[in-house]
Amino acid sequence: MLNQQWLTTFIKLVELGHFTHTAEQLFMTQSGVSQQIKKLEQQAGAPLLNRIGKGFELTQAGMALLAHAQALVQQQAELLASFHQDNAYSGECKLACSGSLAMLIYPKLIDRQLQYPELKMSLEAAPNQRIIDRVLDNSIDVGIITQEFAHPELSLRLLGSQRLCLVLPNVWEGRLPRLIEYNFLTELGMIDHPDGMHYWQHFVECHFPQHLPQASKIKRLSYVNQLSQILLPVAKGLGFAVLPEFAIKQVSARDGVLEGLFRVPDASLSAHVASESLYLIQKRHRPLALRYQEIITLIKGLIS
Repeated sequence: MLNQQWLTTFIKLVELGHFTHTAEQLFMTQSGVSQQIKKLEQQAGAPLLNRIGKGFELTQAGMALLAHAQALVQQQAELLASFHQDNAYSGECKLACSGSLAMLIYPKLIDRQLQYPELKMSLEAAPNQRIIDRVLDNSIDVGIITQEFAHPELSLRLLGSQRLCLVLPNVWEGRLPRLIEYNFLTELGMIDHPDGMHYWQHFVECHFPQHLPQASKIKRLSYVNQLSQILLPVAKGLGFAVLPEFAIKQVSARDGVLEGLFRVPDASLSAHVASESLYLIQKRHRPLALRYQEIITLIKGLIS
């Protein structure tokens, strides 16, 4: 890497065209300026100046290096200036959340980008641990997870909650007992997905707490990591799925998927409503840019 101090001296020398004047402005000796230019030439591996009496002309390498050095100075100036600017309507917004939540919030994030074209929305759908890791390594600025935890580098705050719903093939509508039993679901089997076991265990903890130790042994009939496809096998008569309410509402009606589903009312399960909390995480000592304030408010409104 070229020495930054020597580059600065080189730029000033070209600007003034005189070794003595350069030395005076940089509070150096004339020999000091000459030595830095020689060292820069050694680093570059080519002569930068053709000395003509007390003056000089730039070589081809010198002209190329000058252009490069000036571009670096401009980039640095722009970077430093950006540190003092925080615009609520421009910049990249890097977020991550579950796939189901992404279905809810992504269309609204794009609407905001269309409203303010200088914004750039980057949303990653991922499970909890990956979201935590991505915030820790600064790949994203804001994550939304479903588990409360403590970490010295992260701050966590409650955003709201999402209701978890049981979805069956519509052939069961009108045929279910007054109260669904745990064994009925274990015999039916589950359609799994990246958050499937997480949602299922929350669901069991709410409606069948005595069976929570066995919840992980549920029969898994199929697995798909595309949220839009999770309810397809259920609609075709295969197994059940547990998903957040807003994810079910976002499912496309194409291929008759919605027509093949039956969302089980809470009254057929227990007196409780299964739900899980949603938490926003960010770096504890890294304040968020202004552009995130209205985005977070928007997400809170969608969840509630």
